[in-house]
Amino acid sequence: MNKNKLSEEGKKWVAKDIITDDQLEQILGLYKKKDANYIIILFAVLLTGIGILTFIMSDWARVPHFSRVLVIIGAFIGLYMVGDFLHRKRSELMGISFIILGYIVFGAGMLLTISIYSVEIYSAWPFIIWSLVGLALYFVYEHKLIFVLGMIVTTVGQFYNGLEFGSFNWIIWIVLLVGYLHFVYHHANYLFGYLFGISISLQMIVLVMANQQEYYWLVLYFLIFYLVAGLLPKESLKISLKYTSLISIFIFSMYETFFLQEEFWHGNIEHQLSFIILWGVLIVAGLIIKIRTKNTIETIDLLLFLPIFYLPFSSLVSLISMFLFSLLWLLIGYRKEDNEKVLLGTVAFLLTTFTAYIQFAWDAMNKSLFFLVGGLLLFILSFFLERQRRSMLETNKGGEE
Repeated sequence: MNKNKLSEEGKKWVAKDIITDDQLEQILGLYKKKDANYIIILFAVLLTGIGILTFIMSDWARVPHFSRVLVIIGAFIGLYMVGDFLHRKRSELMGISFIILGYIVFGAGMLLTISIYSVEIYSAWPFIIWSLVGLALYFVYEHKLIFVLGMIVTTVGQFYNGLEFGSFNWIIWIVLLVGYLHFVYHHANYLFGYLFGISISLQMIVLVMANQQEYYWLVLYFLIFYLVAGLLPKESLKISLKYTSLISIFIFSMYETFFLQEEFWHGNIEHQLSFIILWGVLIVAGLIIKIRTKNTIETIDLLLFLPIFYLPFSSLVSLISMFLFSLLWLLIGYRKEDNEKVLLGTVAFLLTTFTAYIQFAWDAMNKSLFFLVGGLLLFILSFFLERQRRSMLETNKGGEE
């Protein structure tokens, strides 16, 4: 909740004698007013960074010449010194923007130097150094933008290693789990949690591709991710990582429904016994954890982790499991008045409906009629969901009275 919204809500609390005017002022005093130039500076950094990267990748910049390397070294040292001075003496945000630009020039310059002198590399070690420098800068300045950029570099480095060398870089994985997880865990910030979760999910995709595993091993990895997230002691971190794992497996399920529609692929899927054994152990462990922590209602999440490729009519079964998951989350969210569950359930339901609609109607209908009917269906669904929400609220109010 931002400061303006909190102020509006606070006035209502004062009017109802929940808090006093002095208490409202003290609460509002805890919220720093955001710098109005924040978005402008953010876009300035983004555009300048893109400009630097574009220049680094240009043909002229790649012509071998030692002077270019010296210019790059001078540029990132100069940008860092200016940024550090501004951060300490003038404007924190302006200082951070120069430090970030210095960080971008450092990494891009390192890649350019490797290209200029045709240095042969056999792993993504430049990205490892780039990632570690980002970690060090965050340790010194503790600004969110530095952390975000460092996470992006780490994730891109893993993808580069997978695409270029066909392998999974375990050093990058260790940097993520040991270095970045340290700050994610201790700060317990929702943004950091979601960023970390996205990076974990994307790197798991690289792990499956690089090891040439069957695509369904992602189900196992996302299940491990989900179960570990549920065991974390910090609530904000638990929620962000658990939701990230659920979103990841849901997107995977959407892909799988299209994938399994093609009969050709069924004959090319190798059913590995090791997978089903490990999956069974993890599912049992998940059920035990849910029962012991008294979260039995969350067992519906496990619907998304079913190995449906083993079953007949697997594409249809996948859609049914997605519908059940989204509908149950909606009902639970409305009953518990949990906005996060309602939001996730609503989005999941709409995406599942859209997936099913595309599968069964795209080839059979005129394209203009396809979109028209799709829009009408969404209107009907939104009307139904809103009526359900109002009905639940009225029931809850009646129960309280």
